[in-house]
Amino acid sequence: SFGFGEALGSFLNGDTAMFLDTTVVAGQINDPAKSKVVGKVGWAMHPMGVRRGSQTGGFGIGIPKNAENKDAAFLLMQWLTSKQGDKLVALAGGNPSRFSTHADADVNAKFPHMATFGEALQHADPDWRPIIPVWGKINADLGTTLSKVLTEDLDIQEALDGVAERTKAVMTEAGYYTWK
Repeated sequence: SFGFGEALGSFLNGDTAMFLDTTVVAGQINDPAKSKVVGKVGWAMHPMGVRRGSQTGGFGIGIPKNAENKDAAFLLMQWLTSKQGDKLVALAGGNPSRFSTHADADVNAKFPHMATFGEALQHADPDWRPIIPVWGKINADLGTTLSKVLTEDLDIQEALDGVAERTKAVMTEAGYYTWK
């Protein structure tokens, strides 16, 4: 199969024309030590239909309950998520967590794509996928099936009909289809 790592590697090597996934890879794409496409990549908003939209995901930061230096860890978290800390993360090629950092003049001078990322976040829907416990199982089946359609000789309609049947079975087993 052709997963995230393979897709990113192919894009960084200049072997594929597009990489529609996460913005967190922008630092790697713009790093000459890791990428052959530095300066050759543009960024754009998702195409607009009736309304504009964007998916969202993210990374979290936390303190384990068994941490020895909880107070110091909390202070570090506060600093990393502060305006100053977030800007330094962005200037180092990381993904900022503040709208103000995406709009920062210094950040945009170094990484012009940050303004587009900030605009996309204004339209992001954090609930773009179903917020149900069985979504992971359904999503894995859909992703695996679509990957097989692209890499094997599977009929798209038959493959998606199979996903629909399996999804209904998962949803029924989870108690979502209780009506007659």
